[in-house]
Amino acid sequence: MSEPIYIHRYTLHSRRGLNSRSDRTAHEGLLILINGGVGCIHPWEVLGDPSLDEVLDDLKNRRLFRPLVRAAVKCAMVDGAARRAGVSLFDGVRVPRSHATIVGGRDKIDEALTAGFDVVKMKAGRDAPAELQLMHEVHADHPELRWRLDFNNVLGGGELREFVKSMGESLRSKIDFLEDPCRTDDPAWQGIREVYGVPLAIDRDVPIAGNQFRYAVIKPALDDVTAVCAKAMLEGWRLVLTSYMDHPIGQCYAAWCAGKVEKRFYGLLDPVAGLMTHGLFEPNAFIDRMGPVQPEWRSPVGTGLGFDDLIDELNWEMLR
Repeated sequence: MSEPIYIHRYTLHSRRGLNSRSDRTAHEGLLILINGGVGCIHPWEVLGDPSLDEVLDDLKNRRLFRPLVRAAVKCAMVDGAARRAGVSLFDGVRVPRSHATIVGGRDKIDEALTAGFDVVKMKAGRDAPAELQLMHEVHADHPELRWRLDFNNVLGGGELREFVKSMGESLRSKIDFLEDPCRTDDPAWQGIREVYGVPLAIDRDVPIAGNQFRYAVIKPALDDVTAVCAKAMLEGWRLVLTSYMDHPIGQCYAAWCAGKVEKRFYGLLDPVAGLMTHGLFEPNAFIDRMGPVQPEWRSPVGTGLGFDDLIDELNWEMLR
């Protein structure tokens, strides 16, 4: 890779902490510009990602061994080719609908229902009793609503068993999956699946995971999508493709990848993705272009991944 690399630093501000391990509300990332194409690097250090300083050093030295860096460069290459051709990457691509990503209480779930969502993904594990009470209350009012729970490995095996047991049969039947509820080497994984029949999902270390999971959550910002699709076919997984809760550039790249996977690997991808995450952040020019948070994807106008005028207006710094 001999082309010069330009960067733009950004900060997204969330209304509250976005995962079960951190209360941080300011989230820093990088946009990269290579040969006219844009990519996004948005590390989540609390989940084990490298720091921005580390990925910047990789970019300066043209090192692509880290998945975050490699994926962003690939995004920039794909985006740049489309921009130079004067076409949108979304032409002829059907993006699947999405679940609502919930960070908050009953008010956020009610907003999602009003917007037309019938599946919600909720960050869980910080306060299990309160979360269970909320789920039971919503289930009583909206028994058709389906749930996906993301724990970021914060529960122990005993806590997980008690959580699932306390759901009751009716609510358990509406659980699409439990994502990373505890460490993958905890025997509770197998017990929960065998005793309660609740599907399990994994989103970290997907390439080395086994067949104890029914779902794999993949993020184009981090994962080699084609390689994971091949493994999913061997393991019998269903794939749920999501954004990395990152900049709209990264969000749009995830949406484009979801549409391409559905076309290339028909039937492998779950029909409900997790792409509508821009509503987790305070508005800015890019987020405003994404439109309302709704189940159906709406592609931004422009060439490549869109946002042509906004990208031109950014302050770009050449890496040296």
